Amino acid sequence: MNETQHKLIAAADFLLQENGLVRSTTRVIAKQAGVSEGLLYHYFRDKAELIHEVVFHRLRNLHETLDSLPSLVGQNTVEENLTRVLEIAYEAHYRAIPIICAVFSDYKLRNRIREIVRERQIGPDRSINILAAYLMAEQSIKRISAGINAISAAKLLFASSCHGAMVDHFLANRTEMHVKHLEIRDAVRMILVDPKPSVHLT
Repeated sequence: MNETQHKLIAAADFLLQENGLVRSTTRVIAKQAGVSEGLLYHYFRDKAELIHEVVFHRLRNLHETLDSLPSLVGQNTVEENLTRVLEIAYEAHYRAIPIICAVFSDYKLRNRIREIVRERQIGPDRSINILAAYLMAEQSIKRISAGINAISAAKLLFASSCHGAMVDHFLANRTEMHVKHLEIRDAVRMILVDPKPSVHLT
C-alpha cells in the first residue's frame, strides 16, 4: 500500500468520525487527503471498498495478534494467551463499531461490503476459525479439555469482547482497562471450564 492510499484511508477515517457516513462522500474524502476524486477511484473501486479498508485498518492489531497465535501454542498459559487476544479484540471492536453500525444502516453499502468480505475471505468467520484452531492445538497437547467444542468456545470468546465493546460504546461507558482485564479473564475461565457429563434422572 502506497502513501496516497494511506492518506485516503486516514482521511476517510477522520471524516467518518467527524461527519458521519452520509456526509463523507468520495469527493470530500479526496479533498481531505489532498488528491483528486479520480485518483481515489484509481486505488479504490468505490466508497464501500475504501470504508472496508478503514474498518480493516482499525482491526489491524487484532488480525496481527490472531496471526501470531500458532506460535503461542504451549507457551505461557492458555488463560494468558486468550485474555491478551480478547483485550485486543475489545479495543479493536470499540474503535470499529461506530463505522460498522453506520454501514448496517445503508442497505446498498452493507451488501457491497459483504461482497468485498467474501471476495477477500477476511470476514469475522476467519477470526473465529483462527481462534478455534488455536484452541484445538492446545487440546492436542492437553492444555485444554478435549470435551470443549473449539468452534463454539471461539464464538463465545469473541462474543464476550465484542458485546462488551458495543455496550460500552453505546452507553459512553469507557471501562478502565484493568477492570476490563478482569472481566475478560473471568469470561475466559467460564468458557473454558471442563464440561461435566449430563446427569439423567430416572
